[in-house]
Amino acid sequence: MTRIHRYLFPLLCVAALAACGSKAPEPAAATEPAANSKALEAVDGFWAYTSLKAGGTGELMPLTGVILFKDGILAQQSIFDGEPFEAQGAMAHAGSYSSGRLGVHMVTAQTISIAPKETPPLTFRADVQHDISVQRAGDELTIVFGSGTAQTFKRIGPGSGQIYQFDKGLLALVDGYFLLVDGDAQSVVTGYGKYRNEGTAYDLEVTRWAEASNQGPTAKNLRDVVLKATFDGKTFTLADGRAFQVVTSH
Repeated sequence: MTRIHRYLFPLLCVAALAACGSKAPEPAAATEPAANSKALEAVDGFWAYTSLKAGGTGELMPLTGVILFKDGILAQQSIFDGEPFEAQGAMAHAGSYSSGRLGVHMVTAQTISIAPKETPPLTFRADVQHDISVQRAGDELTIVFGSGTAQTFKRIGPGSGQIYQFDKGLLALVDGYFLLVDGDAQSVVTGYGKYRNEGTAYDLEVTRWAEASNQGPTAKNLRDVVLKATFDGKTFTLADGRAFQVVTSH
C-alpha cells in the first residue's frame, strides 16, 4: 500500500466505500423515530472539521474541510493536512440524507477520492450508503460510522443560502461560503472557501480545492488562492471555461 493510500484509506471508510462497511457491520438495533428526528435536527447546518479518528486503528487523521447538511442534501470536501501539500489525498461527496436506523442515513451520488501521486489519481463511486449515529453539544457535532470512524465538527452557521444542483454534483452558496462538488469517474472538481460577488462576477476565496482527471492523468490541489468565476443562477462558469448547468435549486 502506497503512502497516499495508507493515509487515504481510513477516510474512504468514512466516505462510504462498501468494503469498509462489510468489514465492520453496523449494529442491528433500530433507533426510535423521535431519536431519528432529533438526529436530523442535530446535523442541520454547515460544519468545519475539527478531527477525524479512524475506526480500528484509532489513528487521528488531520485534515481541513467542511460538510453541509441542508434540507435533505449533503455535501462534503476535505484535503488531508501535511507536506508536500500537492501530494495530499482529498475527498468529496454530494448526495442526500434522511432518517435512518442509527440516526441519519446517507446516500452519496458522488463519492470522490483523489490521490495526486497515484495512477490513476481519481477513484469515483456512485450511490454509496451509510448509517451514522449523531451527538451534538451546542456548536459541536460528532458523527460515528459503523466502521467506528468518528468525525468531529465546529458549526460555521445554519447553512443559510442556496444549493444549486448540477447533473453530476452541486454548488452550495451558504453562510458566505461556496462549496463545489462535481464530477464522475473521468474527471472531478471540488473546493470550498468564502466568496464575494458583484452581480454575476464571483471571486472564490479558496480554502481548499482539489480536482483530478483520469484522462492524462492529472490532479491538482490548491489552497489560499482566489479563483474567478461567473454565475447567473443558471450556469456556473470557471475562468478556464468549465461550465456547470443548474438542474434545480433549493
